[in-house]
Amino acid sequence: MEPMEPAMAGTPLLPHYLARLGLVAAAPSLTLLEQIVARHLEQFPFASVSVQLGEEMPLALPSLFERLVDRRRGGYCFEQNALLFAMLEAVGFQTRLLLARVIYNQDIHPGLTHRITLVSLEGVDHVVDVGFGPLGPRVPVPFGGAERRDGWRRYRVAQPRTGEFHLQCFKDADWYSLYRFELHRYGETDCELGHFYSHRHPAAVFVNNLVVTRLLPDRILSLRNRDYRVMTAQGEELQNVENAAFLHRLLSDEFALQVTPDEAGRLFAALSR
Repeated sequence: MEPMEPAMAGTPLLPHYLARLGLVAAAPSLTLLEQIVARHLEQFPFASVSVQLGEEMPLALPSLFERLVDRRRGGYCFEQNALLFAMLEAVGFQTRLLLARVIYNQDIHPGLTHRITLVSLEGVDHVVDVGFGPLGPRVPVPFGGAERRDGWRRYRVAQPRTGEFHLQCFKDADWYSLYRFELHRYGETDCELGHFYSHRHPAAVFVNNLVVTRLLPDRILSLRNRDYRVMTAQGEELQNVENAAFLHRLLSDEFALQVTPDEAGRLFAALSR
């Protein structure tokens, strides 16, 4: 890879981040973007552990970095995509913050509770998302409707109406809209609102459920409360989380999260209520 230009240094956190991904700094390219996205998803799982444990979850970059990278607590979209956004900017990618509405293939109008990133590269815009969970893409997905494959999974950005875009995956023999978004102007204050709802509102998914996902090249690991799934091209295996010791082993060994036995006990007790 080409040496990093001085202007790309961006943040002193970048070298530590790239080292965790096993990458070296280089000029922005589609190949580098693909590597960063895939390895971020392997290293930093999607998780509601901090929400369930009632921890403080500030979105300031030093706090995000300490929580996700150093302490390995995992995080959801307002954390994961904020961290990735800052690191991509530091490398020198042209990025734009967007918010989306999670619709799961329904004609509904929920709140803007999902953060994504638009990356413009060589004249093509791509959706980059490391914070959606088991159905999320491990690859940048280009605008324009072209299909992007990721192993056995397929993605595209569709535009069913003028100015309205859908991130879709191929599911049950048809295209399935995960979320929709518009190219409006958003800022970090918008993210603070969505983040506050997502980890504090009594009806929020992450407040009411323990969810953890790790996207690996050959398999997807997904935990939702007591249901642990391993998904591959050949199908899906389901296990029941029967006790706190098993939960601790899953979180520590399979999801690579830093959780103590006592914390696993508290998480499991909440699932038992």
